[in-house]
Amino acid sequence: MAAPQPGHNGQPGAIGPITPPRNAEEREMRRCVSSGRLPASCTGNQLLGAFGQMLNSVASQVAPGLIKDGPPTGPTMAGVFVGPGNWRLDFIDGGVLVNCSFLSPNQEAYSLDFKSGRAVLTINTTPRPLVLTLRADNTITGPPGPVTIDGVVAGGYTPGTTTAGHTETSTTTTTERINAYQAPGYNQSQLTNTGGGTYDATTTHTTTTNVPGASTPGYTNFVPKRATCPAISLSTKGATVGVQTMQTDLLKNMFGGDKGAPTPPGIRMKGIYADSAGFSVQFFPESVILGCGPDAARAYPYTVEAGASGAAIKIAAPDHPLTLAFKSDGSLDPGATGPYQVHGRIVTGQDNDGDFTFAPMEQTCNLAVLAPSKTIPSGGGTAATMVASAATPPSGNPAATPAATPGTAAYNNGGTLSVPGATLGNATLALTSGFPAQAGAPNPLAGRPYIILRDSYANIVAKAGVTVPAGMSPYKFVGTACMNKTPDCQKVNDAIKASAISAVRADANGTGTLPGVPPGTYYLMISARYNNQGYVWGQPIQLKAGPNSLALNQTNATPLN
Repeated sequence: MAAPQPGHNGQPGAIGPITPPRNAEEREMRRCVSSGRLPASCTGNQLLGAFGQMLNSVASQVAPGLIKDGPPTGPTMAGVFVGPGNWRLDFIDGGVLVNCSFLSPNQEAYSLDFKSGRAVLTINTTPRPLVLTLRADNTITGPPGPVTIDGVVAGGYTPGTTTAGHTETSTTTTTERINAYQAPGYNQSQLTNTGGGTYDATTTHTTTTNVPGASTPGYTNFVPKRATCPAISLSTKGATVGVQTMQTDLLKNMFGGDKGAPTPPGIRMKGIYADSAGFSVQFFPESVILGCGPDAARAYPYTVEAGASGAAIKIAAPDHPLTLAFKSDGSLDPGATGPYQVHGRIVTGQDNDGDFTFAPMEQTCNLAVLAPSKTIPSGGGTAATMVASAATPPSGNPAATPAATPGTAAYNNGGTLSVPGATLGNATLALTSGFPAQAGAPNPLAGRPYIILRDSYANIVAKAGVTVPAGMSPYKFVGTACMNKTPDCQKVNDAIKASAISAVRADANGTGTLPGVPPGTYYLMISARYNNQGYVWGQPIQLKAGPNSLALNQTNATPLN
């Protein structure tokens, strides 16, 4: 099935009814596309690239609490802000990359607060936090005078090492009971007469394995450094593309996804908010979806402003503009209780090009205070016009209930993934980025999930019952499967979760140490993009008891073509 896209400007004209969504995830994807967001934006992580999507999805599930995302709901920051003195704030998921003067980018946590009609941005730098003001014109200012920052700089180079390959031989002996008719097939030295015309036959097997040599490339070491930087006066003028935008756009382009509208710099919102009547708002970087019930939805631009009593989110719905006040308890108050009509659409079928077609789906919900929610409301609202319900699975339809996922129990039993405080062994792996530093550019491995598996990626795909066409990379095949929402994507995702043994997310410098595992041979599962080229690391790695280390760079990576 083609990626869902508006067909014929959203007018009816389908050649037949479409299959109901197979699960809640597919239903949400159709809802998103019907709202008017770009298909590339709606498919989200699926369109963030073949391997990159799988990594983030698996990492967040196999290592909850170890690989952390930012807060699920609330105000957040986006964009890049620069100023005199080489000041640069690059906002990413879960933090901000800070550098000034001669310092390299260093990831820090931050918070937003709204008081006295202004937005206060506090960044947790040392020796003192940066307490900044975000102004209505999207500039950032700080206290007058120079600022002292503790950061990092390149502090030397660690040369690589090389070890020679060797051969390992193992011998196993087995004994089986045979009868007199089978005895001629063995040497007398192998047989022990046990009486009654039977013998114990002993066989020795010798296996020789070639263990390849290992090569660890050199890498740059970063050391703490304190700098005195000029007074802070920042804006988006003259700023280059940030880490978040770069990764999203480049990975979308790998699979032909449209970039869509850029994320406005400044204050944005994150998460889902819903009320008891079925009305909801779901925030994305570039837009917000207003919803009534599970299916009726429409996307609009929005802005976040600092008001006298806190933040105000202004949603630009042409016929019914909506302003939501962000309250101190984290809720959103629309300031009214009357009915609100959502001009939604619903999928009716597909046209001759495989694109979805739509029919209107007008739903009305009563407004109330919206609380943070993990999901879209499953009910609520009344139909303003006749509703086409082809996208809602009928009761009892097996397609509405996903089958049990193999491997889920295995990784949920608390004993198959190594985590801090409950490690599975004493062999640790410290991974660093060996990519050369580039002025004004983030490290290609910054924030990437680092995962090690018990088996190779190719074997995991095969054992999941997925056949990769000859000559095609399994990474690209699975990425395409995920982009197109085929069953193969979930099969591999489940198998990867079951095979993962340890994981960590790299810091802003591309450094991360995985929780300890038993000594042995494992397989890397890492991806990055550098100079418009995708790379993966999936090779076996032998971990000895105690600390192990490896620097990742182009020489030990495989280009993803």
